[in-house]
Amino acid sequence: MPILLLTGPANAGKARAMLDLVRAHHARAERPLLVVPTRADSERFAGELSASGLRPGVRVERFDGLIAEVIRRAGDAPPALGALARERVLAHVSGRSTRGLIRALGAFVAELEVARIDAPRLRSALDAWGAADPGQRARAAWLADLYESYQQVLTQLGRSDPERRAAHALDALRRSPARWGAIPVLLYGFDDFTRLQLDVIETLGTVVGARVAVSLTFERGRDAFAGRAHIFQTLAALATEQRELPPRAEHYAPSARGALHHLERHIFEPRRARARSAKDAVRFLEGGGERAELELVAEEIRGLLRRGVRAREIVLAHRSPGTIAELLEEVFTAHAIPYVLQRRIRFADTALGGALLGALLVTSDADAGLEPLLKWLRAPGVLPEPELADELEARARRGGIVTAAAALTLWDAAHWSVQPLEPLQELRKTAGARAARDAFLQCATCELERLAAAAAAAPEPLAPPEERALHAARRALEDLRELARIDFGLLAPEYPHEDLATLIATLRGLEFVLPVDPAHNPSLAPHAAHEEAVAILDPLVLRARRVRVLFLCGLQEGVFPAPARAEPLLSEEERRRLIESSGLLALAGGVRGSEALLAERYLFYTAISRPEELLVLSWHTADDDGLARSRSLFVDDVRDLFSCDLHGARSRRALGELAGGDGGDTAHAAGSRPREIAPLREERVLADLHEQRLWSASALEAWAGCPARWFAERLLRARDLEPEPEPLARGALAHAALRDVLNGLRRETGSARLRPETLARARTLLRAALIERESEHPLSVAPERVPGVRRRLQVDLERYLEHATEHESPLEPTHLELSFGFDEEQGGLPALDLGDGIQVRGRIDRVDVDPAGGGAVVYDYKSSRAPDAGRWARERSFQVALYMRAAASLPATHIAGGFYQPLSGRDLRARGALDQDAGFELDCVRGDTREHDELQALVEEAVASAREAAAQARGGALQARPRTCGFGDRGCMYPTICRCER
Repeated sequence: MPILLLTGPANAGKARAMLDLVRAHHARAERPLLVVPTRADSERFAGELSASGLRPGVRVERFDGLIAEVIRRAGDAPPALGALARERVLAHVSGRSTRGLIRALGAFVAELEVARIDAPRLRSALDAWGAADPGQRARAAWLADLYESYQQVLTQLGRSDPERRAAHALDALRRSPARWGAIPVLLYGFDDFTRLQLDVIETLGTVVGARVAVSLTFERGRDAFAGRAHIFQTLAALATEQRELPPRAEHYAPSARGALHHLERHIFEPRRARARSAKDAVRFLEGGGERAELELVAEEIRGLLRRGVRAREIVLAHRSPGTIAELLEEVFTAHAIPYVLQRRIRFADTALGGALLGALLVTSDADAGLEPLLKWLRAPGVLPEPELADELEARARRGGIVTAAAALTLWDAAHWSVQPLEPLQELRKTAGARAARDAFLQCATCELERLAAAAAAAPEPLAPPEERALHAARRALEDLRELARIDFGLLAPEYPHEDLATLIATLRGLEFVLPVDPAHNPSLAPHAAHEEAVAILDPLVLRARRVRVLFLCGLQEGVFPAPARAEPLLSEEERRRLIESSGLLALAGGVRGSEALLAERYLFYTAISRPEELLVLSWHTADDDGLARSRSLFVDDVRDLFSCDLHGARSRRALGELAGGDGGDTAHAAGSRPREIAPLREERVLADLHEQRLWSASALEAWAGCPARWFAERLLRARDLEPEPEPLARGALAHAALRDVLNGLRRETGSARLRPETLARARTLLRAALIERESEHPLSVAPERVPGVRRRLQVDLERYLEHATEHESPLEPTHLELSFGFDEEQGGLPALDLGDGIQVRGRIDRVDVDPAGGGAVVYDYKSSRAPDAGRWARERSFQVALYMRAAASLPATHIAGGFYQPLSGRDLRARGALDQDAGFELDCVRGDTREHDELQALVEEAVASAREAAAQARGGALQARPRTCGFGDRGCMYPTICRCER
């Protein structure tokens, strides 16, 4: 029975020829097995076969499916270890834990298994190699011992690995060919085969006698195919029949046939044909940066969609799609382009994975951080009230708590009725239990299933990443449980807690491939069907596909062509010496460094041959930091085949250039300026604001400074998860300490007034007050900063006490922390009525009263700068003016002035205004003494500004005021909310 080898260029119609063979086998009542490279290819061919009425008699599989069929028919194959269990065995026998090294060892061992090289034969070869090169003797011995130990462990476990299992099955078929039966095998879409795959082809075609047909994109004598010459020669030696299919210009659409067929026939040829026009079949895009490149691509795709090209007929190919996934998602979403992309996801980055790893970390590590605990608490079903996790995080972060253990103590101290900690306690019990060797794995599995069940019971369905994460974790835990039951020492060879550390490291390293379906992207809901999306693919996946339009992106030097990768264990030169010294040709390895460029050229050829109507090549000239990037030389190879108008007509976008709109097809084009914040329109919010009667002076000042800032801080009330800024904590402690000092002086001397004779006592009271009140107002969450911050505050307040003593006031500090507008507090004043139902409440730091005449002055402490009274309204400093009006309701008192009192800085003089008719004198800054009418006018102006701010706020008149939003010249405080530009 022959092995048929079908060869020809990419446009030779090999798919049609392969389908003809399928029909021929089907007509003879045979049940052929069609083998294709990818799952997408299998789905596409299954659809075509169903449309032709051939599907019931034809199976479509990937090569893994063919090997599984070989193993099933051969029978008696020992069970194989799972992938993670195999990694743990290799880690055990090698004494290494680096994941990259373990995978390299796995590839090396697989190579040996496929070549049927046993441990004694490898040791003999490595001994000869080590003798020839004494510098490699220790390394040779290590590799020989490792492989021997690996095979011994597998024998002890009664297990195999995938390569040994496949080789064992192939050997069984060679001994008993009849086990295969008469199943024809047809392989389409492959341009390269591994040693194991070639072994399958040879066994089925030359030993078993099955009908085998292999298609290969190859054409004799062309440089573009030099990278696959070795595969062709190998298959040609096995084949009993070869058919060379000629190129077919009909592969391409009539409008693009001349240009695309010309490109396919002459790319990489040393003798190029005469350059011709590309017309509209080949185009170049050049971006100043990666974003600019993708924006150009997105705009081209939007144009194609508008012209009637279906999204499923467009493919974007990139040598490393995962590296552009996030940026591409941002750009394509902004342009409303439906797309589907297979993305590699880490188990730890999913909600389910983060929760499980969080529980394990908190259990195993006494110094585990806060984040793992929060991930576990936030998983669906852990807390009946998920808001409690937010509350715990807010308390912990504002208190400077950074460990899970301290956060759990805080949880217990809060006396919340919810106690979700039983799973953690169960895990902690089994973490170091050597008696029950797989108890912790079982407990971890139970926690995984509990989390999954809770997530499944949630109102929202389980998202695809969570489903994949659950499947991957179940499989990993099953592998580890199997290994633990067989030999627990492989999991914990050194000490009890390594079992849990190993489990955490294993789960953290889990990855899975997730296709991002547009059906799960709300912004792309109109294009929810998977088949109506632009496919984002690696060029390797294009081998068996035909597309209408292809965008081949990221054509940068060092990306496509990709650089040669060094062999992880044995370099090309070391393999050559090993072969020379031992004669083990089976260790010749895969693609050598010298062949890497040829392989990349072949891949580029297959990619540019796929589109039928339009090929677009794109690159960028710089990275996002402005550093120059060189375009791929492949671009120049294409450029040389066409007249100069191809390069001259390329579309370009500079680095950082804003993308324009596209006719209203998107909400806004990527990079365009979004709309600024708009007035409030929600009726319920406006009703609440209109009914609000009590306002604080600081809230009115915030509105006057910037309504958008007021919106973020006062209406949204977003809690800050960071610890309280040190200046605020310092100010709160300073207020409390000064109040205690003045109250202490009043109790001891009968007067709170600061005099030279009471200064020493005031200092003593200050030190005591700072110590006592610091527990209520922590100065810093960083313990190492507390002594310095406390000392600085103490020095500043002592300077203020000295200043107040030197400028002794005739007034008596009578009212400290005087409240108004708080009906629930005894001794307070009524709210200040501004008219139109607007009332203000607050607390006045200090009111000093003249014992002789009843005149009084209001003081408001400030950390440093104090504004001049003439700028109260202009600088939106309403507080003292409002406090003066509120304090006017004190009995037998008339308010003669108001001041902002700095507590630090060079100038400690109070700034404000004093009525010159007050009947007493204060040590004021020049100009702060005002005529009575002038003072009243200043107060009224500030009160009117406050009234206007309250009226605007009640009406929801939001607007951005970036010039007055922050302190000093800091500009907008919330640019992501108000979206303004200064």
